[in-house]
Amino acid sequence: MDILSEFFERTHLQGRLFFSGRVDGTLVLDKPPGMAFIHVISQGGIDMIQPGLPKISIAEPSVLFCPSSCRYRLRSSSAQGAELVCASFQFGRNTLQPFPLGLKETLVFPISGLENIAPVIGSLIGEFQDQAPGRTKALNLLLEYIFVLLVRRSVVEQKISSGLLYALQDGRLGAVFNRIQQEPEAAWTVEKLAALAHMSRSKFSAYFTRIMEVSPMGYVTAWRMKVAQDLLRDGVQIKVIAASVGYSSQASFSRTFLNVVGSPPAEWLKRDSREEIPLVVAHVQQIASDDAL
Repeated sequence: MDILSEFFERTHLQGRLFFSGRVDGTLVLDKPPGMAFIHVISQGGIDMIQPGLPKISIAEPSVLFCPSSCRYRLRSSSAQGAELVCASFQFGRNTLQPFPLGLKETLVFPISGLENIAPVIGSLIGEFQDQAPGRTKALNLLLEYIFVLLVRRSVVEQKISSGLLYALQDGRLGAVFNRIQQEPEAAWTVEKLAALAHMSRSKFSAYFTRIMEVSPMGYVTAWRMKVAQDLLRDGVQIKVIAASVGYSSQASFSRTFLNVVGSPPAEWLKRDSREEIPLVVAHVQQIASDDAL
């Protein structure tokens, strides 16, 4: 079972290409919360300016993998400017994401070290500039491939050593996540989950909590609420959802949903139906100072 692929399918990973072109000054992003970013620098140099952190200078064709918590500007550092391709990523639409992915700081990957990525980037730019039928689907597939490639490389190079993206590829925890995802309605206990990992209860609980920054049963509850959100969007009745995610009554499910999500199921669904995935606004400015981020 490919746990990582199944997770991406179940969480509806979505990528959007929002900028492709030359930057002669500073690229300013109106960055909605909860989005990760990938920036491809195909030509020229770029300085990443982050408040309170040393400047990161990139002088060769590279890919930047930026977490949702990152605040920055991308400033051209070469006289001829820089060619950039920028994409945003989000797991579903307004979906609960209480567990850390493990991507805590911006990662820089020289393209020369990423096998097979150059042709994909070329196809990405071509699809973005073209208006051929199926353009949106093609862009999404290419962006997802790049995202998966970067996740793999980040774990192999130990640039991600905690969080969900790491845990899904961990030999001891992979089977645990697979069963939770497939059977959210099961009567899970820490003992049962530890048995799947072939670990003692105490060692499993400590290891899981260290990697995920949430307890095993805390993750089970969070995943159940994520599944419940998907079912609500599909029009499933609340009493059916309650049983589908392991609750003996609609009342107990609704209480947990309120505690975790912050509003009752019906109220959350009304608000969710009115909201859309926020768009990223990007524009280039000539900014002389690194202040005022």
